[in-house]
Amino acid sequence: MTVSRRVLLFAPLATIPLLAGPAAAAQRETDVSRVFVFLDNFLRMSPSERSIVKVSFYLTQNGKPPRGVKAWIIDKDGTRTDVPIAADGRFEREPTLRQLVEKSKMVFEGEDKSGFSVRIGLVWGVRPALEMDARQVADGIDEANAIVKKAAGRFGLVAPKMVQMAFPGAGSGTAIMAGGATAPLPLFKGSPAFNPDAMSGATRLRFARTPWRMEFAGPKHSGVVFG
Repeated sequence: MTVSRRVLLFAPLATIPLLAGPAAAAQRETDVSRVFVFLDNFLRMSPSERSIVKVSFYLTQNGKPPRGVKAWIIDKDGTRTDVPIAADGRFEREPTLRQLVEKSKMVFEGEDKSGFSVRIGLVWGVRPALEMDARQVADGIDEANAIVKKAAGRFGLVAPKMVQMAFPGAGSGTAIMAGGATAPLPLFKGSPAFNPDAMSGATRLRFARTPWRMEFAGPKHSGVVFG
């Protein structure tokens, strides 16, 4: 099945069909560029741009991380590189630009009666803190949108727009307004989230716990699997 780049760009949580088939198979093989869609464009960006948006890829099956699946990359010369898959489905190793350009093969081993899919996660490269500057977070969202549009290339017009930042691991959050008033941050997929347009008067964000990471998200979807 052909990967639909348009579908991928339309919604950050869009599921990209991969290796779907009616019957189980011990192994499936595809081009590595079909799994790590648009990663080559991100790898070609400047170090400063790559430091703002961290891209992660997650393997899913029926919307959940698969169990018992192994994966590896095979280069043109036969070199094999194992690709560990974390408990949440995240690929712990990503291909190099050379492997993407040369269309190295990626092999999956494991039961796949319903096929596999891939989701893309976009994480802010700034270190999380117990208290964050709201303007800095808003600027980070704007920068991420510009970077995603650039990475989308000719599909930039349909690139997903991030409107908020989610803070997994923070527990709860509070927005502190310019006049000193406070307001609770709404929950997004179980995590407190900040939408600068919805809380334009916020100057600081304070959390119950330091977030594990900070994830860009659209109005309804994020590109990652929340725990």
